[in-house]
Amino acid sequence: MKSETKRYKVVILDKEYNIVSDEPEEHVMAAATLVDETMRGLIAESQRVDQQQLAVLSSLQIASKLLNTEQKLTVRQKREDALIEWTEDALSTL
Repeated sequence: MKSETKRYKVVILDKEYNIVSDEPEEHVMAAATLVDETMRGLIAESQRVDQQQLAVLSSLQIASKLLNTEQKLTVRQKREDALIEWTEDALSTL
């Protein structure tokens, strides 16, 4: 079953954007807030950055956080898999 797409208005750096997404409103708004906060943080760190640089640097920062999170999840999944295997082996010897 295909999710229904909806239109949302978000504000990033005081500019309004129309977004079409099949994600819930809370998700879209949280994503927009993350982008806005990331861009504002970069602006605060360096006074001379153009809009394209700002967009690329923000994207890289968010992508880096995503990759770090994915790595942590992979490590956690491997640990869980090993624990399950160990538990199954231990139970099979009873």
